[in-house]
Amino acid sequence: MEEKRNLEEIILNGTEDDLAELRIWLFKESVRLENQESALSERYARLEKDEVAFKEKTDAYDKKIENAVKKLNNDKALFDQRLKILNNGFEQLNADKKKLETEFIRLEREKSFQREDEYDALDMLFRGVNSALTLKKRYKDLMKMFHPDNVSGDAYMVQLINQEYSALCRQYDVSMKA
Repeated sequence: MEEKRNLEEIILNGTEDDLAELRIWLFKESVRLENQESALSERYARLEKDEVAFKEKTDAYDKKIENAVKKLNNDKALFDQRLKILNNGFEQLNADKKKLETEFIRLEREKSFQREDEYDALDMLFRGVNSALTLKKRYKDLMKMFHPDNVSGDAYMVQLINQEYSALCRQYDVSMKA
């Protein structure tokens, strides 16, 4: 404010030298202000350019993040779907395992009954054998009936008959020649 009064006083009451000095000072001040204005304009332009570049970068990063989020969501959905399939598969496997276990138990029971029936049948086949001679004769007759080369032959039954025969041979102390 005081400087403004000084300038007004020099303009109104100043000498020629004071006015020339004031003109030079005003010229220098005008040049300084123009330079400062030019520098500020350049700085403002740079800031605007930086702002545009920053917006472009943030938009690009936002797009990348959006794509990454979409990909992550797709991957998560795929993972969840595969996990569901695996869980269903494991549930099915457990159900099948339980079915197999119950079937195995049932078959074991049938086998034990079948074994008992086989041993009962073998006992029937060799019933009445009370000497080595009757044992050999019964064995030969059974082999003729159940030999696999016969029409009604059964290899498994022959195997069982041979096992029973060898057990009875030890009991009657007979050689295994038939």
